[in-house]
Amino acid sequence: MKKFWILLKFEWLNFRADKGLLILTMLTLMAGLYGIYYGTTEIQRQRENIAALKVLTEHNMEELKAKYPDGTDAGDIGYYHSTFAVNNPDAWAGLSLGQRDVNPYYIKLRLLNLQSQLYDTENINPLKVLSGNFDLAFVLVYLFPLLIIGLCFNILSVEKEQGTLPLLLSQPIGLPLIVSAKLTFRMMIVLGLALLLSVVAMVWGQVLPDLRVALWLSVVVLYCLFWFGVAFVVAALQKNSAFNAVTLLGVWLLLTIIIPALLNVYIAVKQPMPQALELTIKQREVVHGGWDKPKRETMDKFFAIYPEWTDTTEIQGRFAWRWYYAFHHLGDVAVADLAREYQEGLQARHQLVEQLNAWSVPVNVQTIFNAMAGSDLPSYVGFLQSATSYHDALRDFYYPFLFNQVKFTNADYAKEPRHRFTSSPDFATVSAGLYKLGLSVLLVFVVVFFLFRNVKLKVR
Repeated sequence: MKKFWILLKFEWLNFRADKGLLILTMLTLMAGLYGIYYGTTEIQRQRENIAALKVLTEHNMEELKAKYPDGTDAGDIGYYHSTFAVNNPDAWAGLSLGQRDVNPYYIKLRLLNLQSQLYDTENINPLKVLSGNFDLAFVLVYLFPLLIIGLCFNILSVEKEQGTLPLLLSQPIGLPLIVSAKLTFRMMIVLGLALLLSVVAMVWGQVLPDLRVALWLSVVVLYCLFWFGVAFVVAALQKNSAFNAVTLLGVWLLLTIIIPALLNVYIAVKQPMPQALELTIKQREVVHGGWDKPKRETMDKFFAIYPEWTDTTEIQGRFAWRWYYAFHHLGDVAVADLAREYQEGLQARHQLVEQLNAWSVPVNVQTIFNAMAGSDLPSYVGFLQSATSYHDALRDFYYPFLFNQVKFTNADYAKEPRHRFTSSPDFATVSAGLYKLGLSVLLVFVVVFFLFRNVKLKVR
């Protein structure tokens, strides 16, 4: 044990004297802190915007109360009154933004046709989509492997190139002890840095301590171990430092960029997505065409869906709000199959990614982080479904006013439904991803064990 601690001490002295490694480690630390700052700041900005939406809604209601102080036709209120369906972020989303700054996290809704409102809400900057997220999950998944490569690419080759390995082996020290000391020291640096950043992010993001703390830290440790295993597989080949560096960078490029890009192409071909634009255009055609159709034809189709309003008064004159909202409703009905196919397509695409992400450990880990933070695609689909249910509740609230021709008074605003939705973690995806990550780590270390056991060390 004394020899082991002596080797650790010399590893520390070598690390401290290597300015390149010190700079690399400090840059990784700074990148991690910036990732924490960016992620938590983005979530805080979204929370502030969500709070502002409540103010906008209240202001809109006050304007309508002033405009219609004695009550009015509910059709006026349904047309001019806007409310919002909001996807409230989980505190963990600050650690892994996922798709929260790509997909809308709020949708402005009125009593009009739903589908165009769902997919017309684009509140993102295209340049941000192009550049992607820079959060703690990004630093851990994409930058920490580079730190491990920088620390481990010459872990044995440098000793041979400097002529110190024969001297070490001439002492009563075996190669396994040397390798163990080098591995332990580098793991202490990387895991210590990764766990420190994770704890800082949890405190900074004010996450509630729950099972996800243990899951997050477990994923971080296993992911770093995977890359250490990859580095030691390359080291076992006993090539020079330049070969090791190029090979490890090639593996990083393959796992983080090339394979994900190929998987993306395959998924796009295997699971093509119907376009939301096509859905919106078709719905608008139906809605705009409603002006030219006989009112009786429109109302008969509507009453087939809502037979409880069949006995209401016949529509007289050129315009009536209930007829107007009826053909808007029929516009949603006309594209209901397309809307369902679109959301089912999103779910199917996500499931296909889950099936294929074992081919790329970084993709698998990113999927785990997003699922843990409630910032993945299924969470967004759940938000769309909740917005749909909320719009249905608004219809159920306003239709009795419209078809019974009851005046909408100021007191009725307080009875209007409110939307509530908060992203939640997907523990099934986390568990499946953690299982695949564990198998990947086990596989790479089995390879390391057999390589170091069976290879004959070359000291020259």
